[in-house]
Amino acid sequence: MRTLAAVALVTCVALLTNAQESRYKNLQVLPSDISRSELTDFMLENLRGLGLRRLAGEGCLHCHVGDLETPRSEWDYASDAKPMKKKARVMMAMVDAINEKYIGSLKDRVDSSLRVTCTTCHAGRTDPRPLPDLLWAAYEAGGTDGAAKRYHELRERYFGGNAYDFRAHVLPGVAARMAAQGAIDDAIALAALNVEVHPEVPSAKQAWVALKLLLTIDTDGVEAALAELTRMEPSLGPEVVTPGLLDSLAWRLNRSDREAQGHALIEANYERFPGEYVAIESMAFILADTERQEEAFVLLEQWLENNPDHARARRLLVNLREKASN
Repeated sequence: MRTLAAVALVTCVALLTNAQESRYKNLQVLPSDISRSELTDFMLENLRGLGLRRLAGEGCLHCHVGDLETPRSEWDYASDAKPMKKKARVMMAMVDAINEKYIGSLKDRVDSSLRVTCTTCHAGRTDPRPLPDLLWAAYEAGGTDGAAKRYHELRERYFGGNAYDFRAHVLPGVAARMAAQGAIDDAIALAALNVEVHPEVPSAKQAWVALKLLLTIDTDGVEAALAELTRMEPSLGPEVVTPGLLDSLAWRLNRSDREAQGHALIEANYERFPGEYVAIESMAFILADTERQEEAFVLLEQWLENNPDHARARRLLVNLREKASN
């Protein structure tokens, strides 16, 4: 038979018609001469890929017409009444094209037997969208409570599998999107949820602290934010208050056309961590950008005296000198 693997919605484990018939009705993508065993294996693969229940044919009802109160022999498998079945056909044809036209035409493949299946994208879930997209949709529908509720639901069901990425960097990405749209309080709330879920991960707390500092900068300015960080520092610890904390926030401000505030944070970070390359590198950048190239050169040269094998610093020094000479 032609090899097909649905990247989307399931069709069914059950037969499309009565087992006594030699052909199945209304097959538009699958081969008309498909055998019962081939069809059953194909449908089971789809069920597994989309995480649908096999018990009593429940997963089959995702696409096929019937109900659990009616014997499966009486279900109308050939019906196209459900939109999911029509979508499944499109996905099946798409995956067939990927495997035959694109992947199949690649030369020198490491594994020539490797093929796309429904699991490739769905990984045991009917909705293949990544976690940030699902959380954003939940946020737009129900605010931070809706996003938090959806996160807990998905984590309870899928944690430990391949369906979603529940690592500590995911929620801060969604929170950053909220902050970029001006919903800083919502962003802080979602970052706090991340700290709750990942209490031992320093980057989770760093994302939360950075958003709180950003709110303070918005309302009271950079100096107030630095004072707030000083007050918080004893409870946060050195694994959270690292050179990267203020540095990443500073460059976020720079990218948002708030260079003056970004530069002020970089200078403050250098004062806090004068011996750390993260702070030195950013300080060199802003010195060069503000036409203080010689100070930038001296800063990097001093670092290289103590760290002569630091390739990144040497490249930066060369680049800044070339830029200054042009």
